[in-house]
Amino acid sequence: MTFEALPDRDGGPTVLRATGELDVAVVPALLPEVPALVSAAGSVVLDLSDVTFFDSSGVRLVDLLTRECDARATPFRVVAPPGGPPRRVLELVGMADAVASDDLAAAICAVHSPDRAPRRPQR
Repeated sequence: MTFEALPDRDGGPTVLRATGELDVAVVPALLPEVPALVSAAGSVVLDLSDVTFFDSSGVRLVDLLTRECDARATPFRVVAPPGGPPRRVLELVGMADAVASDDLAAAICAVHSPDRAPRRPQR
């Protein structure tokens, strides 16, 4: 399994790309890194397109990323193509509708849409 953070380009989102198996053997080591991965991002996309196995540890990672992004008002989406292991698991636990996009282009569009933008206080 590999997990890499791709820097944002031209104001685009920070893309976190996972490949291989995202399970109990891998995820616990990633969890402490989540706050730092999210802290400076304007928006975050977790790309699970190349994940071949996804268990409850993967769900925990998605949940932690969702919470960290919510706490910072940072738009967040997960790329989980229909029929793939991550999408099936996210559907089973009821998270797919809230966070999943079919492909990277749709996820990037979702984190840049006006209804996903952080709200600014009115004066």
